[in-house]
Amino acid sequence: MTTKRTINLPMYNCKVYFVVTDNLKDEVNKLYRKNKLPPLFGEEAEGVMVSFNIDNYYVIIDNDCVSHNTLAHEVHHLITRISEDRGIEDEEAEAWLSGHLSEEIYKFLDKKKIVVNHGN
Repeated sequence: MTTKRTINLPMYNCKVYFVVTDNLKDEVNKLYRKNKLPPLFGEEAEGVMVSFNIDNYYVIIDNDCVSHNTLAHEVHHLITRISEDRGIEDEEAEAWLSGHLSEEIYKFLDKKKIVVNHGN
């Protein structure tokens, strides 16, 4: 099963697609094919952040690995990429965006009743 949420970021003129799926590899490779790239993703991972342009960012999490650690890890990659793509070096702007996106993701997970694990 795959559950998705689009988060619009008008202040950065982009969208974040947050996905929780039971088949991470297939979901990521589908994006590669959609962007006319060979499906190269084959590694084991709990989650991944990918972007093919500065308008769309994808955070994809394995359904069995939804944890505070994995979410924070992928949000960090997301914030880094959005900032780099826009030449943003202001730590406060990055912190604000991190908090905003984390809040939106946690609200979505709660609404969909997806359990966030606290780790081992």
